[in-house]
Amino acid sequence: MRKVKFKSIFLSFIAIVLILSGCSAGKEAGTVGADGEKVVIRMANLVSDNNFLNIGYGKFKEVAEKESNGQIEVQIYNNGTLTPSEDMEYEMLQTGVIDVVTNAAFVVASNAQVPAYNIFDVPFLFSNEEEMYKLTDGKYGEVLKRDLEKNSNAYYLGAFSIGSFAIANNKREVREPADLKGLKVRSTTTPLQSGTISAMGANPTPISYGEIFTSLQQGTIDGVQTTTPLIHADRFYEVADHLTLTRHFPLPHIMMVNKEFYNGLTDELKAVVDKAAEEQIQYARELAIKAEKDAIQAMKKEGVEVVEPTPEELELFKQAVQPAIDNNIDKVGVENYEMALDILGKSK
Repeated sequence: MRKVKFKSIFLSFIAIVLILSGCSAGKEAGTVGADGEKVVIRMANLVSDNNFLNIGYGKFKEVAEKESNGQIEVQIYNNGTLTPSEDMEYEMLQTGVIDVVTNAAFVVASNAQVPAYNIFDVPFLFSNEEEMYKLTDGKYGEVLKRDLEKNSNAYYLGAFSIGSFAIANNKREVREPADLKGLKVRSTTTPLQSGTISAMGANPTPISYGEIFTSLQQGTIDGVQTTTPLIHADRFYEVADHLTLTRHFPLPHIMMVNKEFYNGLTDELKAVVDKAAEEQIQYARELAIKAEKDAIQAMKKEGVEVVEPTPEELELFKQAVQPAIDNNIDKVGVENYEMALDILGKSK
């Protein structure tokens, strides 16, 4: 308990220091950096320095510092050293403690109260990541940008996937929904995610992400639904050695920049931030594809039973989750859902 309290106090202290060090009182919009002074961009994430998500952050740092000829300095606080959760990351972005961050779409949907971001939790909506990018990079992306900027103190910079959801469990091989019956599977509390795992036949069990490994060990839960790179990186496969590649959700990260910080920059430095964000997003998309392949291969080598459902087996999952879509589509918004279907050329 003392360690937890100490960490909380320590993080709060750092946050206050960063707020004070980042103050730019008296600066007019579009003037920060005009006299050539150093501009610091603070970024934060929860992963280790060698995680592919953090490596993507490194691309932003590389481009921003190079393109600004060193005028911009990017400070990356990784491994949860500044914040223990994505919800807090989002809040720190709103208040200007950090300037640029990426958050899971469902975190943005919840904190900014923007239903359009829940589209990514509609099970089996996307056949592949290219279809997801067809939404984020096109007309639907304009809705994401508009609604975020209307409801928050952040600008939308783009999106990239960090992998597709799979189901890992420590009880038995899962090839169809009937195999999940009775299993306690960790899920977020978001209606579509928990509703999907319930419709598949399992019992959705909401516990914090940091408790997953221990909960699998102790039998509090029997399985977890998350991305294959996360299952591998966080070693969940060591206590849940049956893996089924359902790919029922993508997990997009939304890249955002604090409005006040961005508005304060000169046009030249805004262009640098835009370029750095664009290059990070493209690089991160490539990293995620490789990370997913590497994670699956690595887990196979560790003896994990990896099930790739046949088209017929996958169809059973798709049929099973339809009630979760019907009962929760209001969380996305019918208009948003129909727009996505139209863009993707799909029917209800």
